[in-house]
Amino acid sequence: KRHPTRTPLALPQPPKDTLISVNKKNHEHNTRKNMLSRLRKIPIQHPFAFGILISTTKTSLCDILVQKVVEKRDAVDWRRNAAFSSFGFFYLGGVQYGLYVKVFGRLFPNAAGYAAKSLAEKVKDARGTADVVKQVFLDQFVHHPLAYFPVFY
Repeated sequence: KRHPTRTPLALPQPPKDTLISVNKKNHEHNTRKNMLSRLRKIPIQHPFAFGILISTTKTSLCDILVQKVVEKRDAVDWRRNAAFSSFGFFYLGGVQYGLYVKVFGRLFPNAAGYAAKSLAEKVKDARGTADVVKQVFLDQFVHHPLAYFPVFY
């Protein structure tokens, strides 16, 4: 039984609109955090499609930048931009994905492990360093002169 002269201790409560505001901020933060988490997974879950999207967008935007800033054109040449965008889509997004991920992945199966190492560990890994030199040689002295430049020009 309660004592008739005593009332329970009542703690002061913040106004209801403050609680709603705090809950809304927490919800917005969690929603934003969840959305960023899902966005970070896209390149991992869909690497080929992500590569094509990034390559196409980057190539198109760079051409627009060159046309407007470097060449100081009044209007964008959309036909030229479509040609660059197509190159970004097919060659940079598609062909190079196949080359760097699939072919180089088979030729140099330890490359991902080497890339994940610290600089101190890489210095001690002569075999991994030799593989990097081979990759750069194949890319710069075989792929670029025999495939990339002829396709681009």
